[in-house]
Amino acid sequence: MVKVVAIAALLFIGAPCARAQTWSFNAADHLSDSLPQQHFIQFRYQTSQIADTKTDGIKPIEANPAQSFHVRYGVYGYGRKKWQEVHHHPTYGIGISKFQFSPADNIVGNPVVAYIFYNESFARFKTSSFSYDFALGLGAHWKPYDSISNPEQKVIGSRVTAMVGISFQYDFKISNRMEAAIGAGINHFSNGRIRSPNRGLNLYGLNISLRYRLQPLTSKPTILTPPDFMPFHPQIEFYTVGSGGTVTTYQDRNNKGLRFLTASFTLDVARHYSRTGKYGVGLDWSYDGSLKEAYAARYPSGNIPTTVLQWYGVHLSHEYMIHRWTLITQAGVNLNVVGDKGRGYGRIAMRYDISKHLFFRGGLRIYDTVVSDFIEWGLGYSWY
Repeated sequence: MVKVVAIAALLFIGAPCARAQTWSFNAADHLSDSLPQQHFIQFRYQTSQIADTKTDGIKPIEANPAQSFHVRYGVYGYGRKKWQEVHHHPTYGIGISKFQFSPADNIVGNPVVAYIFYNESFARFKTSSFSYDFALGLGAHWKPYDSISNPEQKVIGSRVTAMVGISFQYDFKISNRMEAAIGAGINHFSNGRIRSPNRGLNLYGLNISLRYRLQPLTSKPTILTPPDFMPFHPQIEFYTVGSGGTVTTYQDRNNKGLRFLTASFTLDVARHYSRTGKYGVGLDWSYDGSLKEAYAARYPSGNIPTTVLQWYGVHLSHEYMIHRWTLITQAGVNLNVVGDKGRGYGRIAMRYDISKHLFFRGGLRIYDTVVSDFIEWGLGYSWY
């Protein structure tokens, strides 16, 4: 259920932040080199509750609140580049955090996470604002499942996981050097079925932050008025993506050498309705080699036809663009049902434009509304 809420929250981001302007990939990126760079250090404390994993072995951990401590280094986007103007002068940078579960000596571990973050306001006032804060990174120092040494830990099967976090917060100024924020959000830890078991962990809670400017602010922040862009004209984009990956299964969780190939191919058409947003529709072809286990009993000879390992679907999408980066959220329906995939599926992905036509995309497919299907690493081609 937490994943569904996360998808809804990410879809929500695109609507209020979009403005009726268009962004050209080849547009000159520098707006004003005369603006001084503004950097900051941020300290954040978060207290969270772990969502029910339906795993008896970690019930004692779920019964207690989790804590995390974050240190961030970031940049104020005051308009040195055009995309910063389009996105309401965001802040962004890198961070590291320590998550502490209770009891401290537990079967899950207390991970350390390194991540990138992006913070953008959607309502700004004279000395305060409402904003969303998005973080994406890798967490290490888990105590993974092991059939001998850690058999009751059935939520994380790898020493390293991905971490996705989103928070909605209220930011306010304390002084020329200091700002603070209070917010609420969720953190999701998963390895995308690269290593089973992978039920994942979802934390939801409250956070408080202090942000310290490394350069003194002696006057009102230098924020330019929106630049004189070319008039916005909606445009249609076509693109295709080929992706691949590997997965393991819960049945073979003790066989660490066994992996199955996954692949996908998508064809999309999207309408750019603003400089920051586009919506569209697309077709999916997907392949999952781990379905061989689901059909093993039906084909005792071992000659499992490829037709039962692949399926097709159609999806709707929304994409939120931050210059070369694009946050993609999709919801779809499978046209044929194979294994336990069911009818519904979704995708959360990040796209990075290498050039005007070529891009890289990494993402996570989910099915049955809440289950991680597989991670996709792919290359795409776009044309208008």
